[in-house]
Amino acid sequence: LNPDAVTREIREAATVFRQGAWSFLGLAQEVKSADLDVLIYPELGMHARVYTLASLRLAPLQCAGWGHPVTSGHANIDAALSSEAMEPAGAEAHYRERLVRLPGIGTSYPRPAVPGPVPRAVLGLPEDAILYLFPQSLFKVHPDNDELLVEILAREPRAVMVMFQSRYPVITNQFVDRLSRRFAERGLATSGRIKLLPNVPHEDYLRVNLACDAMLDSLYWSGGNTSLDAIACGLPVITRPGEFMRGRQSAGMLSILGVPELVVETNEAYVETALRVGRDRAWRDSLRTRMAEAGHRLFDEEEPVRALAEFLLGEFPE
Repeated sequence: LNPDAVTREIREAATVFRQGAWSFLGLAQEVKSADLDVLIYPELGMHARVYTLASLRLAPLQCAGWGHPVTSGHANIDAALSSEAMEPAGAEAHYRERLVRLPGIGTSYPRPAVPGPVPRAVLGLPEDAILYLFPQSLFKVHPDNDELLVEILAREPRAVMVMFQSRYPVITNQFVDRLSRRFAERGLATSGRIKLLPNVPHEDYLRVNLACDAMLDSLYWSGGNTSLDAIACGLPVITRPGEFMRGRQSAGMLSILGVPELVVETNEAYVETALRVGRDRAWRDSLRTRMAEAGHRLFDEEEPVRALAEFLLGEFPE
C-alpha cells in the first residue's frame, strides 16, 4: 500500500503502526488482538467500514472524536470527544455516548502554512469585485442557504460568490440549476456572479482564501477545516450558529478569537454583516488584525491534549 502524507505522518509519530489489506473480519481481529485499553475513532460516519467496525466491542473504552460531528448512535461507543467552545447548553441530549467537552475546539490543530498571495487574475477571479468565499462541499449546502447568497448578490452589485465544483458533475449541475431558479425569481442575471472553481491543491486553495474579502459560513453544518483555513488566512467568517454542534463550529472558533460581531442570530443580520465586511475595508482590516492577534488561542493549543489525557487516565484508576 502506498501511504499518503497524512498516513506517513501518523506512522512516523506512532510507537506501533500497523497497515494491511485486511478483510473486515481480519481488521476486527487485528484490532482486538492488540489488547488495547482505549480505542479512539477520530470520526465515525464518513466511511462505512469503519462505522461498522465501531459497532463491535474491541476495547474496554471506545471513543469517537468530532471529525464527523454527530453522535455515532452505537451502544459500544462510550464517549464522544467534543469541543467546549462548540457545544450548546444541554448538548448531552444530542448524543448516545457520554459527552466529553474538551477545552477550546477540542483538538490541538496545527496552524496551516499560509503561502504568499497571488493576483486575483491568476486564480481566475475578478480584480474589482467584492469576493465572498462559500467553500463548503456542494452536497452539504442546504437549500435554505440559497436565499442568503442571492440576497447578498441582489443588494451588492459588486459581489461575486466564489465556490468550488463537486467532484461529481451531477451534484454541481443540480446545485447550479437550483441556484439559477432563485436568481430568476429575483430577476437577477447569473452571469459572472458565481465563480465555480475546480478543485485545487491545498496551497492554491489557501491562495483563494487570501484573495477573497470574507467567507460565508453554511447554515446547519458549518465549516470545520474550511473555517480554520480561512481564519489562518485572515479571512473574516460570517456565521449563524445552529441548534447542534455541527452547525456551531465556526461560532466556537470566532468566540475563542474574540470577534463576536461575526456571529449572528438571524438571516437579516447575516446579510447585513456580510455586506458590511465586504464594503467597509477599515472594519474588515480591524477584524483581520484582531483575529491574527488572538490566533495563538486557536491553533497549536496543548490544553485539549492534556485534558484528553486526564480524561483517559481517570477512566483507569490504579
